[in-house]
Amino acid sequence: MLNFGAIFSALNPILINGVIMKYILTIIFTFSIFLFLTNAQPTYQWVLKRSGSSLGGPIDYNTFNPNLVYFGSGSIIYKSTDKGETFAATGVPVPGASETKCVILDDANPGTLLVAVESSPNDKIYKTTNDGATWTLTLNEGQMSYYGIPVTQDPSHPNDIYTMINTNFKKSTDFGSTWATISSNFGPASAPCDIEVFPDTSIILIGDNGTGIFRSTDYGLTWTQTYFTSGEIPTVAVDFTNPGVAWATKWSGGNGLLKSTNYGATWTLQAGFTQSMWGVHVQPTDGNVVITGCYSCGSSWRSKNGGQTWTQIPIASTNYQFAIIDSMNQFAAQGNGFYKLDSQFFIPVELASFNAQLIDKDVLLNWTTATELNNQGFDIEHSIDNENFTKIGFVPGFGTTTEMKSYSFRISNIQAGVQYYRLKQIDFDGTATIYNSVELTGPIPNTFVLNQNHPNPFNPSTTISFSLPVEANVTINLFNMLGQEVAQISEGEFQAGNHNVEFNASSLSSGAYIYTLEAKGLNGANFKSTKKMLLLR
Repeated sequence: MLNFGAIFSALNPILINGVIMKYILTIIFTFSIFLFLTNAQPTYQWVLKRSGSSLGGPIDYNTFNPNLVYFGSGSIIYKSTDKGETFAATGVPVPGASETKCVILDDANPGTLLVAVESSPNDKIYKTTNDGATWTLTLNEGQMSYYGIPVTQDPSHPNDIYTMINTNFKKSTDFGSTWATISSNFGPASAPCDIEVFPDTSIILIGDNGTGIFRSTDYGLTWTQTYFTSGEIPTVAVDFTNPGVAWATKWSGGNGLLKSTNYGATWTLQAGFTQSMWGVHVQPTDGNVVITGCYSCGSSWRSKNGGQTWTQIPIASTNYQFAIIDSMNQFAAQGNGFYKLDSQFFIPVELASFNAQLIDKDVLLNWTTATELNNQGFDIEHSIDNENFTKIGFVPGFGTTTEMKSYSFRISNIQAGVQYYRLKQIDFDGTATIYNSVELTGPIPNTFVLNQNHPNPFNPSTTISFSLPVEANVTINLFNMLGQEVAQISEGEFQAGNHNVEFNASSLSSGAYIYTLEAKGLNGANFKSTKKMLLLR
């Protein structure tokens, strides 16, 4: 420690010189600030919350109640009711399990979950409906994975679960109670490391051990290989807020971090990652927040801008999984247990409710927050396809408060058809969180409207919506890019109002198509409109 008294005694002969004294005090003050910064808390740090062992993806949380977080270690399932701060064992040990490879919660039914476990002679999947008090064996056929995450849930169809046993790709439609093989021997030599499903599509990705990345556009019936490597693809992560974006890690085979912007059809190696990478995850409500880590180099990386820049954060032990709830609750499964990320910059703005109300031709958006910290405000965003949003307004926040606050925003004279609205919460430091959208159908329209099909691109089904101010005879035809009619999507009488027509293109080949709506109103009004759709197989 510095002895400032000794310093002043030594300098006493020259203290009469005010100029010299000024510079001496400046040096002392500057050095004191340096000592303070040297001993300051790191910007981000991983904190061990539950010791144990990890393999694969043993973390999951309840989307409807994110206070509930589960962590599997060995044969024990631990449960947290405070967003991963503390844990207690739930139920009884999973029978015969040496390691818990995957945990999947049934968000709509608390206490119901699946676990995929390493066991002998076969790996197994168990299901419980009472928080682990009893376990039911639902799959017991062979090897599911060596290290990876062999089971996944379709985010758009929560009861649909996918896994792979040896070279057999399997699907369950009843949350893991029963299983059926839907494809076999399509490329991977054994069970893969990870399986992920793009929301609102039929596209599934597989990260394989020793070959690369495989892609299906028909819910796993057929597959093509879209990335080749001699190493392993331990983890694939899908971005829920930016359609088509996905990330994947490479262990060996050149190492690195991959990104796709076209639903996994092609992949680009990201600069700066030369390590053997393992876990990666994208914040479900904000695709800008991405966390990835290397297998055993003691580091993780966090991005707040979709991978444009990264903050390196030390982390102990070997990495297997990252799981992000929101901007404040971010977890890691390491070889020695469950970690939670802590930071002085985390901004807790907790959205309690958000809804849209139709009032004549206007929309009233209402939302409340439970708590706020450094909340600059909310951008109001609008879309007609729930994919491409534009800003239409801003509402200032209350900064920092622990009291519930209410907000509203009115949009006048909304257009006909289905509308989507969402909030983009912005902190004073520029960090943004995008919340899930709300859907609203506008009033009986004053004009004819043909909306863009959704989803688009699609495979094999999509929805075409349109609005009629009067009862009309409607014909919707589909043409290829040569102008040849290839299908009649709909024909008949429709009442005034907003309508949806489902179209299945299972008999058509991939490519761009044109759909045309012609309406002949009973009042003599005629309408014709054309839009483009893209079928991806």
